[in-house]
Amino acid sequence: MKYALMFSLLVFTLPCSAQTPQTEKAQTSGPCSPAITGGNNQIRITCQGLTKEQGAKMVNILNTILANQLDPKVVMSKLDEILHAVNPNLLVKTYFCDGTYRQTGPAANVGFLVNVAGDDKAFQEMVALNNTQKWDDLLKDCLVQIESAPEWLTSRLFCGLAYQGLGNKVKAKEMLTEFDSRTGPSYSVDGCKQMSDHLHATLQ
Repeated sequence: MKYALMFSLLVFTLPCSAQTPQTEKAQTSGPCSPAITGGNNQIRITCQGLTKEQGAKMVNILNTILANQLDPKVVMSKLDEILHAVNPNLLVKTYFCDGTYRQTGPAANVGFLVNVAGDDKAFQEMVALNNTQKWDDLLKDCLVQIESAPEWLTSRLFCGLAYQGLGNKVKAKEMLTEFDSRTGPSYSVDGCKQMSDHLHATLQ
C-alpha cells in the first residue's frame, strides 16, 4: 500500500510556557518497584528474587551509565543485541514503514513462527498532521511514538519533518541521522523512502 505525503517549507515558532508540576505520592508495583525516598531525591529500587551480589552489580551498571552520560536508548538497543546473542530463540520483531511488524522465531507449539501484527493508525495520523502542516502536533505525536515504540524508526522521519517545519534544522538533521544509522530494507519503500529522500534533499 502506498501513502501520499505532502511537504512544505512553511516556518513558524511556538510560544513557550512553564508550569509548576504537581507532586503526588508515588506508588509503584511489580517485580522491581522504584520509589523516591528521603529529602535528597534518593531512589530505592526493590526487586524480588534479586540477591545482594546481583543488586550490587546492577547498581554498578546504572552508575556507569550515569557517570558516562550514555544514551539510555542506545544502551537498551545494545542490551537487546546481547540478549538475542545469548538466547537466539527469542522472537525477533521487524517493523515496517507503516507501523506494522513481523515477528519471527520459535513459539510454544511450532518450531518457527512468522506472524504479522500491528496497525498503521499512528502512521496515518502523523501523515495527516504533516499534510495539514500542524508541526507542533506532529512533533508531539512522533516523540510519543519514539518513546512508546523506539524500535519503529518511521517516527524519526516524522519528527525530522516536524522540526524542519518549525525551522529547527539542527534537530531535524539529528532525527534523520538517527534514522539513517538504524534503517533497513523494510524502510526503503513507500512513505518512508519519500520522507527520507525529501529530508536528505532539503537539509543539505
